[in-house]
Amino acid sequence: MNKRFGVAVKLAVPLIVAFFIGRLIYENWRQIRGEPWQLDAGDLLLSFVLAAGWFLARPLGWMVVIDCFGHSIPFGEIYRVYRKSELSRYVPGGVWQFASRVYLTRRYGVQPAACLAATLVDMTLAALASMVPAVWAAAAALPQLGEYQRGLLLIFPLLSFAVVHPRALNAWAGFLARLLKQPYTPLRIGAAKLFGVWALYLAAWVGLTAAMAFFARSLLPSAGASFTFIAGSYALAWLTALLTMIAPAGVGIREGVLGLLLGRVLAPGTGLTLAVAMRLWLVAMELVWWAAGRWFPRGPQA
Repeated sequence: MNKRFGVAVKLAVPLIVAFFIGRLIYENWRQIRGEPWQLDAGDLLLSFVLAAGWFLARPLGWMVVIDCFGHSIPFGEIYRVYRKSELSRYVPGGVWQFASRVYLTRRYGVQPAACLAATLVDMTLAALASMVPAVWAAAAALPQLGEYQRGLLLIFPLLSFAVVHPRALNAWAGFLARLLKQPYTPLRIGAAKLFGVWALYLAAWVGLTAAMAFFARSLLPSAGASFTFIAGSYALAWLTALLTMIAPAGVGIREGVLGLLLGRVLAPGTGLTLAVAMRLWLVAMELVWWAAGRWFPRGPQA
């Protein structure tokens, strides 16, 4: 009964949030139409190029962690598995991203516990890296945080190191393996290498947030005046949707939070419209990069 209720909530929340977003856009349609919308091809292309690092870095980081479990898989194969599993996030249920990776990596002899542990490491590192650009938006949205902003930016790397240090990592990954009744091989990786994956994800985050800000500017020139805030707001909205874990791929939750944040520098209807447009742009890029996997070299086990 509780399980069915949880599934019902996860299905209902995105629909409810989408209803209110649509209603607010409808009620502000006259104001939204009055904005100087355009389509700047240069900014749009720059957005796509800057986002490329995000779609390439995540599979690369995951490959490094998988390799430390003793499974050397060619990048082309890792890339295809990763991109397919990311698309499965949009399926209601919350488990398909993990289930698809376990299923797709079985052909390479990767144990379910190792795959799950590597995936959790990947998600943890990505979430911790997102906090750095998110701090900029949080400080602007909550002025009282301004004086603490610099300190927070120094704390997050230290927090990242503590959470994913190999000793701590093996402790909770081993617990997960026992919970799933699967054998577990301790992850043998240096702290410097693990922190290097975090740094790679941070660089990818900087590129992705800048890409989203350029996308907003490609549609609305006035958005360029709040470029940094828009970039940081995207990371903060992404992190909020990830932590709530209610909607598939954060659909609805991310747009709602992002729309509220953008409403601080843009008209409310305009902010929500841009938030929805950013989601559509991200999905379009996900499909393009998923299709691009066909041209990556295939390993001997594929």
